Amino acid sequence: MDKQIVISIKTIILFLLTLLGLFVIYRLGPIIGILLLSTLLVISMEQPVRYFMRGFLFNKRISRGLAVLISYSLFVLIILGVLTFVVPPLITELQKMIVSIPYMLQNVKIPQEWQSSVPNMIPDTSKISTGVINATFSIFSNFATFLSVLVISIYMSLDWENIKKGFISLFPKNNEDIVQETIEDIEKNVGAWIKGQLLLMLVIGVASFIGLSILGVRYSVGLGLLSGIFEAIPNVGPVLSAIVAGLIGFTDSPIKGIGVVSLFVIIQQLENNLLVPKIMGKVSGFRPLVILLALLVGANFFGIIGAVCAVPVTMIASTILKKFFGTNN
Repeated sequence: MDKQIVISIKTIILFLLTLLGLFVIYRLGPIIGILLLSTLLVISMEQPVRYFMRGFLFNKRISRGLAVLISYSLFVLIILGVLTFVVPPLITELQKMIVSIPYMLQNVKIPQEWQSSVPNMIPDTSKISTGVINATFSIFSNFATFLSVLVISIYMSLDWENIKKGFISLFPKNNEDIVQETIEDIEKNVGAWIKGQLLLMLVIGVASFIGLSILGVRYSVGLGLLSGIFEAIPNVGPVLSAIVAGLIGFTDSPIKGIGVVSLFVIIQQLENNLLVPKIMGKVSGFRPLVILLALLVGANFFGIIGAVCAVPVTMIASTILKKFFGTNN
């Protein structure tokens, strides 16, 4: 028996509006990414802002506006310091390392039929090196995006308390308290995670540089910086930095390669058993599979911005789920 399907005009309009909304979100992806980055920066800077607000200046408690100014000024100084003293030597070391890969491969015993192709890798390697440098400068020279995120974050930080009150007011009265607690937990967890992650990056980078220098491994400065930066990629980053350093060590001698691998195993064990419990505490991270999936999804949908935001966004989602549903990450 045939059934007649009736679709009302209201349903059609609702469907078209939904499609229009999805299209707008898709087209505004970069702007949404900037707003997301700005919000994450605001949440991350909330603890330093509150810290300075507890201080006094000329026998008067520091206002929120001045605390925001001090916090973001220190943040900008740190960024400028990294761009000035860390990025140039890292680029130089990486360029030397990539260009010298064919020559290092010549010292490795490879099958006879592969040896003829080793010299042909030199032009391609040079192109790769140039591409890496150009991409790096392109990323770090995009001051328009950085300034947009910075300015939006400053304005949001100045009015953050009112923004939170307005957001909380959107919920029913009986849920306002739990929403307020959730926001406070998010600020605390994300802030603690970022501070701990930065400290881990510094410790791992310095330890890798010192260890590689003692072993006499080439490009120890670049490899140390690379290890510190890769530490920002949970679980995967340390493995990648160990592989790169190990390959360079083995091109010199098997003993040096074994020493490099042993060095990174020791650093990883100290990190997992000593540094992470002490530094990260209860925000030590998620299961490796969760982190990997978050990074893949974030990078696929929003590129570099998505990869940067993946772990904090996952942490925020986990905090919300735990608060409202009592789930575990």
